[in-house]
Order: sequence, then C-alpha cells, then structure tokens
Amino acid sequence: MKKVDLNVDIGEGFPHDEALLEFATSANVCCGEHAGSLGLTHHTVEICRDKGVRVGAHPGFPDREHMGRREPSVEELISYTESLVEQPRRIEGRTYIKPHGAFYNILMRPDLTPLVKAAWEIAVHYYDAECRLMLLNSDNLSWATRDHFPTEAQFAIIEGFADRSYQPNGTLTPRSEPGAVLEDPEQIKKQVLRLAPKVDSICLHDDTPNCLEFAELVYKTLVDAAYEVGY
Repeated sequence: MKKVDLNVDIGEGFPHDEALLEFATSANVCCGEHAGSLGLTHHTVEICRDKGVRVGAHPGFPDREHMGRREPSVEELISYTESLVEQPRRIEGRTYIKPHGAFYNILMRPDLTPLVKAAWEIAVHYYDAECRLMLLNSDNLSWATRDHFPTEAQFAIIEGFADRSYQPNGTLTPRSEPGAVLEDPEQIKKQVLRLAPKVDSICLHDDTPNCLEFAELVYKTLVDAAYEVGY
C-alpha cells in the first residue's frame, strides 16, 4: 500500500489550525515573517508535537502586506536573504523545509533569470542530509537538482496541491488569475486522485474556503483509493 502524506500550511493566524491537524500528517509551520508571529510559531509546533504530526518549516518573504505572495525584484529578494536563511531555525524538530508563496513559485521556474538564480542561492542553504525540501511535482525540478543538488531523491519531498489549479507547464496558476484556487469538492477529489500516484505529499492551504471540509475530503479520498495517509 502506497503512503501519501497530507500536509497543511498553518501558523499563519487563521482559525482552523488545530482542527486541520486531525486530518494532516505533516504541517508546514509559518516562521512568523510572511504572517503570524514568533509566539504563534512556537505554539503551533507544540500542538503538532502533541498530535504526532510531522513538522516542517515554512519560510516566506517578510512582506506581510502581500502575505509573501508578491513577486519581489531581484534587489528585494537579495535583501530578504538573511531572514529566509534564518527563519527555519525557529522551528525546533523540523524534518523538512517548504518555501512559501512567491518564494516557492520562483524556485519552480524552468528559466535562468537573475531572480530564479537569486532564489536558489538562498535555497541551497536549506539542504542537508537530515532536512529535505518539499517542492512541486514539476519537470522544473530536474533543472534544480541538476544544477544545485546531488539527486532529486536525496533532497526532495515531491508534493502536489489539492486546492490549486495547474498550468500546462506543470506550475501553479497564479492566484491573480480566475480559477487559481479550487473550491468545488468534485474538482478537488479528481485532482487528488490524479496526483496521488505521482507525489509523496498533497497540500491543502489553511486560507482556502471550506478548508476543514476539504481536509476531510482529501483524507477520505486517499483512504477510499487504498492509500495509507502518512509519510
């Protein structure tokens, strides 16, 4: 029986964190910069430990006005370096790191623009044998591993998104475009079944409308399809 992890983004100040952990097996805990606070980060980690949920760090751009989802200039991104390198250290017991928002999306681009290069120069600080990166199931990952890491298997937890739509090139639809966030249960169920054979983990966001209903739906969909929910 194949295992598929269910991960959630939490610690960002939304009201559903503890309830989501009834279904999730991994939690991407906000480090207190793109949202939340350091106190909320530590409290969220404790809840995860109490519930036996795997903990990952979720570093994001320190741009609260846009919740870390606005693409910065190269100069802005470079100015974020110290924060982005330091943020995961706030999460004791982290076993993986999942970049947040625009940082994540920039890392998944297939091009070699100065912005992408600057993002990867920060992300390489995250790699070590005990703490993997969680990244999108995308052909772009082959470029990243070739240029920056030994092998994909050694550093990556491959994930897919239950509540986000995809573009033809395998990247996520920008949130500024219609239909970027899936809100129809049938769409989400179909997407979970499409992704499950290809990924290690499936993500659900804590700010997606009806996220609690969808967390239960994703969990039940995986179980009914004979997957073990876990990592």
